[in-house]
Amino acid sequence: KAFLIVPIHVFLMLLHMDKASPGRRWSWAQTLLLALPISPSFSFATSTLKDKRAGTGSALTVCIGPAECSSGLGDEVAYLQSDAKLYLQSSSHGQISWPSMASHGSSGQSVARLQAARPIAFTHVPKCGFSLANALIYLPGMCPDLPPGFVYADIHDDHKYREKVSEEWCSGSFSTEGRIYWSDHSGIGGVYDSSVKGHGVIMLRQPEQRIMSAWYYDQHAWPFWYYQRWAVDLLEFAQVLSGCAVRMLTQAVQAENTLNYSPSPCGGPKPASAAEVTLAKQRLREGFVFVGLTDEWDLSICLLHAAFGGNCLASDWLNVKMGTNSSEDGYNTSELMGFTDAADGALFAEASVIF
Repeated sequence: KAFLIVPIHVFLMLLHMDKASPGRRWSWAQTLLLALPISPSFSFATSTLKDKRAGTGSALTVCIGPAECSSGLGDEVAYLQSDAKLYLQSSSHGQISWPSMASHGSSGQSVARLQAARPIAFTHVPKCGFSLANALIYLPGMCPDLPPGFVYADIHDDHKYREKVSEEWCSGSFSTEGRIYWSDHSGIGGVYDSSVKGHGVIMLRQPEQRIMSAWYYDQHAWPFWYYQRWAVDLLEFAQVLSGCAVRMLTQAVQAENTLNYSPSPCGGPKPASAAEVTLAKQRLREGFVFVGLTDEWDLSICLLHAAFGGNCLASDWLNVKMGTNSSEDGYNTSELMGFTDAADGALFAEASVIF
């Protein structure tokens, strides 16, 4: 039955995407090529988190049909990546020498890729999907001592469990060189060659959406330490926070996730330079083993598992640090009065090509 049902499902899904969001068709076509036949014993790895407090929850429950899955759009991606052989289209930008990309079902190759990428250097750009941490810690073999059912579920969990994750539960799996802890907002400029190149993992976001998310998240990353005041309005905030991702990829500044009161690479009076934009794009192409887009979260999670193995889990879609004014449909950027983040816009365009 799978030989018949899967092609029909794929056709209907692509037809739906064509009608609902035609701009995404090519992204799917470039990213996923389905190789049939497909095993009839496919599974959907997802669950309902009965208790979203960290350390409890049923993060690893597996359901057996789409009607039982509760991850929204993620279910279609979980369906496609469950047993299908996923081939990533080769790109002239991909300069990292990995074992060849075949299917996530080819456990030997995905294990080899993951071992080559360890210790993973997670570059955590503010408001760009810390929720990816839940997917990273459940990649095969990454955290053998993780408490059963543990998930990052609260905005304070990254602080509360930062040493536990990097030193006890996931020893040797995440890089902390040049950082305060593995998932902080430190810049990688001083450690790119020594610990990031060939190990980098990053999520990026459409720059104006990222700025507005940070603004509504208590002016996240605003350099209060420098100005000794808060931004007077959204436009000033955007001007000072522009180029955040570029600066994180090029500057060597350690920064915690509560970074308003101490220097950080993300926010400051000196804008990102053209040379830093060029360097950031080069590092993204040459040094990162995974580049995801928050704007394509479902596909990003699918890509992560296609590269490194493991099943999609409900915790892969858990929104950990959702602000009080968050918007699933995107923010109204007209509030920026025409302002655009040119530096991070160039980097995001490069990330989109790589993705």
